[in-house]
Amino acid sequence: MSVELVEMEKSALRKHYSARRKNIAADERRIFDAEICSNIRNLPIFQSAVNIAAFISFGAEPDISALFHGKRLFLPRFDARSGVYEMVAIEDIKRDLLPGKYGIPEPLPSLPAADTGLLASQMLFLVPAVACDRNGCRLGRGGGYYDRLLAKVQLPPVAVIYSCQVSETPLPGTEHDTPVRWIVTEREVIDTAGNNESGERK
Repeated sequence: MSVELVEMEKSALRKHYSARRKNIAADERRIFDAEICSNIRNLPIFQSAVNIAAFISFGAEPDISALFHGKRLFLPRFDARSGVYEMVAIEDIKRDLLPGKYGIPEPLPSLPAADTGLLASQMLFLVPAVACDRNGCRLGRGGGYYDRLLAKVQLPPVAVIYSCQVSETPLPGTEHDTPVRWIVTEREVIDTAGNNESGERK
């Protein structure tokens, strides 16, 4: 399949899974977010991690702000000069953030970006997604920003989504897409290595 056809299929799937995510009721979403955070806390790789690269919930993405305490927190900031996202250490959510690209809160321009060596060897990434399949293929918003961030990361990244965003059939991908090792939803934790599940479904 050509790259153009793959991108067309991805676009259609983004609309499908985005709609499924938006249909979650507000009260149900709060329960799901708490369960997702609990499942992440129970992951041994999260428990042992010192540096966490997380994200601010945008639109109907899961809210994982309950995990922002007790670890050294890094959040993404768009660098307009290079056209890529960089990770920045945050100490105070209220003090250190301003509205950035797409209106998503981002670290202040005055804060230094994290060293690439730290990102590659000592950072656990918790990443958003529009959908994931059980083999670790991740469908993002488009643009490949996280694929570039994750390309050289050594710790296995964790995708954070709702169970309605798990595709039971393989998602389309290209050689530039970076797979995730773990997928955490409110119902389960999926270890994509060998397509095994860790823990029981709720």
